[in-house]
Amino acid sequence: MFEYRSTALLLPAFLLFALPTLAAFPWQIPFGQAIALPYLTLLTILFGSVRYPGLFLSPFVFISGLLCDLFTRSPLGFWALLFLLTLACARTTTLLTAQRGPLAVYLCMLVALIFMTAGIWGLSSLYQLALQDPRTTIKGLVMALLLLPVPVLFLVGLEKLFILKRYKIAPRSYRSQQR
Repeated sequence: MFEYRSTALLLPAFLLFALPTLAAFPWQIPFGQAIALPYLTLLTILFGSVRYPGLFLSPFVFISGLLCDLFTRSPLGFWALLFLLTLACARTTTLLTAQRGPLAVYLCMLVALIFMTAGIWGLSSLYQLALQDPRTTIKGLVMALLLLPVPVLFLVGLEKLFILKRYKIAPRSYRSQQR
């Protein structure tokens, strides 16, 4: 049992460290759309934390954010803060929609995605002390949504290999979380 748990924890951590590393490569992406690569990590955190609530741990998400800050030359703590906020939104989503079905989960994920897009735009505007063009953030979101099947297929493929199957079940209620 210990092997399954440690393997199940290491694989999302590997994914969280691999995605910011991809943002460091020179992909010849125009400057405005380069936000898509960190956004892909953000979407992976959102999807993975909703689907596997106990496997995306806060320290791994924080370190992934710091790596993303270093590799993309963002202000230190920018992506780390956004990744942790995304993790909090995903955990809230799992608690709110534990018994309501998949449609409620997708609607809550959509609301969280809109909230995170507004947060990225707001924090970047605050950092620059001027309102930024929201089109670049939205273009980055669309590009990341197009790239999202790659990490999703990775996570679902691992689930099919029975490594993560035992940890897929979301908590039934908030009260069962406290026990």
